[in-house]
Amino acid sequence: MCSLLLIPIGAGCRSRSQNMDDLPPPTTRPVEVIQKPAIDLARGGAGFPLDVVTAPTTIEQLVDALTRSYQARLEADPMIGVLAVGNTIGELKSLEIDITGSTVKSSFTPTGPAKSVPAARPFMRVGQLTYRADPLKYATYDASMTLQATNARLALLPAADKKLSLVLYDCREGSARISVALDHLEKGLTAAMRIRGGMALKLRSVEMRMRSASAHNLEADFTVHAHMLMVPTTFRLVGRADVDSNFNIHFTSLAAEGNDPSGAVIAAFIQGKLDKLNNKAAPLLKLPGDKIHITDLSLKLDDRLTVEVKFAGTQ
Repeated sequence: MCSLLLIPIGAGCRSRSQNMDDLPPPTTRPVEVIQKPAIDLARGGAGFPLDVVTAPTTIEQLVDALTRSYQARLEADPMIGVLAVGNTIGELKSLEIDITGSTVKSSFTPTGPAKSVPAARPFMRVGQLTYRADPLKYATYDASMTLQATNARLALLPAADKKLSLVLYDCREGSARISVALDHLEKGLTAAMRIRGGMALKLRSVEMRMRSASAHNLEADFTVHAHMLMVPTTFRLVGRADVDSNFNIHFTSLAAEGNDPSGAVIAAFIQGKLDKLNNKAAPLLKLPGDKIHITDLSLKLDDRLTVEVKFAGTQ
């Protein structure tokens, strides 16, 4: 939900720096709602991974496939708990996955979704679905996520490596909570930008400021220190996001500015990408099957960024 903002840089001069106080409220006139969601999980991006390429046929096989998949990703085997209760794999009373306190292996690289993903294939019903990673530890930061859903419908989707994942595509109701300390979020963003920086841009550090005026609003201000072709450079990204009553996310005041000549070059490049989103709105979230919709969202900002979402389906 964090938006980034860049200020256009003119040749021979630099635009006035913007404070977060300068960011205007979102426009009240009708805006274009682009179809691509801000968070697209329709291809299984947030599923529960299975270490199999064919569907398990028993509850024991299901638990084993989930456990082995998390063992391949996480350092601490004792921290991995998978509990399935029921008589048949197609109708479980409950499924609980708990990886609280586990650490993601530094060597683990997530597998992307398959290039061509078929429609989610209904697989099982779970009376009570629970997922906990409270927290899940990464190399430089921790993050917490919990999810629960009642009368959950789960489908199977393949990843690029052909291995399957369980994905939630329908339910009666549910909720999810994501929380991360701001200093850990800053470390996580720094690590992510280092991975994406490439050979020409080497990130040194990111300074982050955030502000939230309501439970549906977030403003962010990032100062990025890096080396571009071994030359020190600094640029700034700022922006605002507001979630409306239809749970579309409105992006406003997206801009970038460079604090030096090389920073201005980087800012101008990023600005072109931000212009495609600026003053536009997008659906906040898309899940497989289009049956689940958000019913409430709350954002809290103190020493942590916490997002709580309630949702419902057709069951």
